[in-house]
Amino acid sequence: MNGTMSASRRADTPALPQGFRLRLRQLQAVFSLYWRTGLRARRLWVAVIVALIPPALPVLAAVVSRMTGHSGGLPQPMNFFRNLVALLYLHVILYVLAMLYGLALISDEVEGKTLVHLKLRPIPRSLVVIGKYLASWLIAAGLLVGSLTLTYGTVWLLYRHGNVWQEMGQWDNMRWLVWDSLIFLLALSAYMSLFACIGAWMPHGERWAVVFCFGWESLITYLPARLKWITLMYHVQTLFPHNVAVVKFFSLAGEPLSKTVCVLILLAVVAVFLALTIWNLRRREIR
Repeated sequence: MNGTMSASRRADTPALPQGFRLRLRQLQAVFSLYWRTGLRARRLWVAVIVALIPPALPVLAAVVSRMTGHSGGLPQPMNFFRNLVALLYLHVILYVLAMLYGLALISDEVEGKTLVHLKLRPIPRSLVVIGKYLASWLIAAGLLVGSLTLTYGTVWLLYRHGNVWQEMGQWDNMRWLVWDSLIFLLALSAYMSLFACIGAWMPHGERWAVVFCFGWESLITYLPARLKWITLMYHVQTLFPHNVAVVKFFSLAGEPLSKTVCVLILLAVVAVFLALTIWNLRRREIR
């Protein structure tokens, strides 16, 4: 009886179209291929070293303060963590990880002359780009969130006030880590899609990416004019709940954009630049 009912339920459940299931299997195959390749690439070791820099700084600061005997005025753990997020993660770690994995999305295939093999396989170009993007994003996201979590724990263990485990696990403190991680994941998605497009369309894309990050994003974002609205960093910084001073500075040019609008803009950036990357791959002639 139960077997009959289960069979009837399966029969009543609408099956996915065969073409859609084929595309899902192809996307899974591309994702698995580039996931394994990414875990074996030398780029991963560079990214790991970059991700370990922020949690190493509190350790270094604690060692220096104890060696010099200036350990009396310990900083508040959350203040230390927020400063690292605002100064180091936003303006260095995020950029470097996004460049490492975004620029290589198509440029690796061009330099390694593997685009010929991609053309011979009956897989749509869009699935190749999306599958490799998802695999690369997942690796970079794991490193970024892991680095944030390790930094959070390191700061609390070194500069504890009272019961470290109780205070570190309180939601009033943990929510900053959770919220910051979600914002960084969205920001990483936007920057990686932009750098993937730069790497696909421009020769020497790494030079353009460096100029964009440490020139355009670092300067235009803080100009008291609406020109900063066309930077990604403006929308990312607007989302941070503890970035009160920066948001007040942004208000000099008028009412800042709402968080909802900033999220939608960042998601649109991901879609537009991935679409441009796919278009580039489709129109590229293989010689």
